[in-house]
Amino acid sequence: MAWNYTKDLFAWTYVAFDSFEGLPEIPEIDQQPIWHPGELATGETDFRSIVATSGMPRERLVTVKGFYDQSLIPELAERLLPKKAVLIYVDCDLYSSTVPVLRFCKDFLQPGTVIVFDDWFCFYGDPDRGERRAWAEFCQANPDLRFVNFISTNEAQAFICLGERKAAHEIGDPMPPTTAGS
Repeated sequence: MAWNYTKDLFAWTYVAFDSFEGLPEIPEIDQQPIWHPGELATGETDFRSIVATSGMPRERLVTVKGFYDQSLIPELAERLLPKKAVLIYVDCDLYSSTVPVLRFCKDFLQPGTVIVFDDWFCFYGDPDRGERRAWAEFCQANPDLRFVNFISTNEAQAFICLGERKAAHEIGDPMPPTTAGS
């Protein structure tokens, strides 16, 4: 979908992070009757074929295979940086998978980066579970970053990164102090 909407506008490289093995072991916090380890799997070769069928040149796609808590490592970030993200599409379903994704993505954020959570309302919309909980914890742990709500659907929620908060001394005082006059 990202390719179809941007291919004529930008010469981006698309990076897909996935286990390509389906869901990991499901920790207690993420338990739901519908999820089981290994479900929702699309193999890396199949994924690449699907993307190629949409017309994306193979050289424009980078895949990173592995469960996020093991594959999203500092060495990978160093390899991808200094490039920044335009769009981060979080399709994790699980809290335990979303936490390492957000931790990894922090260095790739810039003003204008759009972060989309496609399973925002999993767990019946419970803000203490799933992607919603991971996002709240990420925002609390990174109070220097600012985000604004962007788009919300019946399944997804998107935010736009506004960048880092500036200290008052960095932006200057927009209104000089007034003095009591005579």
